[in-house]
Amino acid sequence: MMNTFSPPDAGDGMSLPEGPASTIPTPKHEERRKTVLVVEDDIQSQQYMKILLSKNYGVEVSSSAKDAWEKLKSVAINLVLMDISLHGDIDGLQLTRIIRDSDAHAELPIIALTAHAFPADRQKSIDAGCTDYISKPFQRDQLLRLIEKYIGR
Repeated sequence: MMNTFSPPDAGDGMSLPEGPASTIPTPKHEERRKTVLVVEDDIQSQQYMKILLSKNYGVEVSSSAKDAWEKLKSVAINLVLMDISLHGDIDGLQLTRIIRDSDAHAELPIIALTAHAFPADRQKSIDAGCTDYISKPFQRDQLLRLIEKYIGR
């Protein structure tokens, strides 16, 4: 059976709006959500970050430096949350340096997100090119405020 649409009859109590089509309200286009790239090799931490951030941001996740670099080249990323202790050939500090050396991403906000909580660890992150630093465990609101500081909502 074919579904068809018929405009309402004038006698059924319903009527179409009168006047030019421009007076009919149309939905506003939703502003493009800002996207955060979470570079994290721990699956539970990835899942937590997706839940935490997805209400306000688009979320991309990478488990390795190589995958993160590919996403940076193919997806419009507004901010990176960088695990400093990535497993593999390239750790988070090395990846941060690579990002800073690229013309396309040199100014991209990168927040070091790490369990290394000593002042020297913070300094290493900043020296590598991280914009800011937050240590694990962190308070949810603390992280959200830090992200908002750099890219808003």
